[in-house]
Amino acid sequence: MIAVVGDGALTGGMSWEALNNIAGSTRQVIIVVNDNARSYAPTIGGVAQHLATLRTTNGYERFLQGVKRVVSRTPMVGPAAYDALHGFKKGVKDMVSPQGMFEDLGLKYIGPIPGHDLEALEFAFARAKAFGGPVIVHAITEKGHGYRPAELDDADRFHGVGIIDPDTGKSVGTSAPTWTSVFSDELVKAGASDERIVAITAAMLAPTGLDAFCREYPKRTFDVGIAEQHAVASAVGMAFAGLHPVVAVYATFINRAFDQVLFDAGLHKAPVTFVLDRAGVTGPDGASHHGMWDMSLLGLVPNLRIAAPRDGQRLRDLLSESLAINDGPSVIRFPSGAVPQDVTAVSSIGTVDVLLASDDPHRILIVAVGATVQMALAAAELAATAEQSIMVVDPRWIAPLPNELIDLARESAAVLTVEDNTRTGGVGSRLSQLLRDANVDVPVRDCGLPHAFLEHGKRSDIQQAAGLSVAAINHHLTQLRAVVTPDH
Repeated sequence: MIAVVGDGALTGGMSWEALNNIAGSTRQVIIVVNDNARSYAPTIGGVAQHLATLRTTNGYERFLQGVKRVVSRTPMVGPAAYDALHGFKKGVKDMVSPQGMFEDLGLKYIGPIPGHDLEALEFAFARAKAFGGPVIVHAITEKGHGYRPAELDDADRFHGVGIIDPDTGKSVGTSAPTWTSVFSDELVKAGASDERIVAITAAMLAPTGLDAFCREYPKRTFDVGIAEQHAVASAVGMAFAGLHPVVAVYATFINRAFDQVLFDAGLHKAPVTFVLDRAGVTGPDGASHHGMWDMSLLGLVPNLRIAAPRDGQRLRDLLSESLAINDGPSVIRFPSGAVPQDVTAVSSIGTVDVLLASDDPHRILIVAVGATVQMALAAAELAATAEQSIMVVDPRWIAPLPNELIDLARESAAVLTVEDNTRTGGVGSRLSQLLRDANVDVPVRDCGLPHAFLEHGKRSDIQQAAGLSVAAINHHLTQLRAVVTPDH
């Protein structure tokens, strides 16, 4: 059996749970550590420092090859003498290569091996295969190897790349403010006025926009490596020490730390702000990276508030509101890509923003969550041509759902929710429960993502195929119109 793990993954606890389990066995497992000293950014922490020492200390392999060349040439007894000397390798290896961390676990260590040298890799794998137990093969590679622009990119070695000139590696796409950049700028401003704010990330400083905060406040920024559970647990500890931690991760990766969010942050009402980037459909990254589960998962956590901004100004407002919360954790989620134009509310009812008003008792109430507001308004405009009265509201805070939605639904003929989360356990599901508990009996439909793993592709294409589009919303409105039309 062969397992391949990156050095970045060795900063996470699950890798060490597996190594501990494997080391206590006699299984013939070859564990290839692909060590390029990076995940997105350079790998950090004690394990990274140890690997760096191994990376720069390959004396043992050079020693072993030298002994083999010299001793093996000795007439008659050469091969036998080499085999005998090889039996003393442990003591020699401890002197010339500090690989003890792995062998002290009971894992044979082979390396470091130049990972782009096929002959060296084949030799190492042959040795590993011949060994009768678990083996670590430590291969040194270079992220971006062979493409000079990537090799020179200090940020992430083209881990995530848009449209570029292949000759220069320079971006040829248009640059516009993104959700991430708006959050990044606002957090830096907040940090200037409140020294309690600290930033925590799990090996994603630049992708989540915390790099700007780190440049301004390096001693208030903590990268824990690919260890989301530790990120959340340490944030809770910091919160109870009087700080206000901001934990920024991709929405899909908060799944890994659900236990800590539930029992460390939620149970103990820790004032931690979680910022979930790449919420909803991400596009080309595939099923594992779509941030379509967070509202369902985190909606289960008592004492936790969730906000979904519809535009840049609402992101600024909600971040400010979240940082002012001192009696429990809060979440702000937003998608990837360019931030849309601001949509100004025509009025507010409590914390709910009214974006399109209607006093018609036969109206359909659209509750649009976060970035789905734009497509909901577009669908409402189409419905107006069919002489259907529509009211569009944005609750802003979607967990717990504001009670103002109860009265708004009671005064409407039907309700349609729109969200970029799986419909299972999402806002639509929780609003239906809220209305049942309040004895509000109106038809409720939900437009969201299906209970399925979505493939990769263009974001707009995936949303269209998944039933999250202007056309899909309009289809739901047409169905509801048949239910609520007085003459029907």
